[in-house]
Amino acid sequence: MSYVVIILVALAVLATMYVVYTAITASPAATGIISIVGPITDGRKQFDSPTQIPKSFNQEQGLTFSYACWVKVNDFSYRYGTPKVIFTKGPIDLSVMCPALFLDSSSNSLIVKIDTFGGTEVIPIGNIPAQKWVHVAIGVSQESVDIYIDGNLYLHHSLSQIPKQNSETVHTSIAGGFDGSIAGLSHYNYLLTPESIAPIMAQAPITAQDTTVLPPYRDQSFWLSHLTGGL
Repeated sequence: MSYVVIILVALAVLATMYVVYTAITASPAATGIISIVGPITDGRKQFDSPTQIPKSFNQEQGLTFSYACWVKVNDFSYRYGTPKVIFTKGPIDLSVMCPALFLDSSSNSLIVKIDTFGGTEVIPIGNIPAQKWVHVAIGVSQESVDIYIDGNLYLHHSLSQIPKQNSETVHTSIAGGFDGSIAGLSHYNYLLTPESIAPIMAQAPITAQDTTVLPPYRDQSFWLSHLTGGL
């Protein structure tokens, strides 16, 4: 076999290895990010994701995972008196959820729910504006939940026990959902931080009607209200 043939074979092998490596490193498992909802989606239309979300297990920081999405609520009176599902990691009967994001039944609050081995813990996020995009990020560890609103830490919530994960897929807008839109819902197999949220927020779901209503648009009272019982 001539040296030319050997070199060509070697180059072909290297090219194949590069293609395989690129495919692996670009996969959700390698990047740690799984996209669930991409473009702007009607909040009233249920979506049952076919994508399996792996449980967090033996991460470098222990049990860690995050979810993030954009939410815009048009009308808080829609389905008044009924908690409205934005998304849940769990079955559509809501028997388990880890985590879930709701719109409150009778106020302009968001509700985060997360199952632990001690029960379901509920975290309210008050005073959400209507007809404006809000970015919500939920970072879960073995001991706590960090809630970020528009890239800022809204609340650090200590859990009573370890989160109780489930093997269900993610569902959005169950049973009519909410009057609004959801976009950019993704799962991360690591804890989100303000630094890692910043580039996510740079990809805001802008439409012709949204050019003047993107964050930030809150005064200091929003960040202090939940600390002083102002929800």
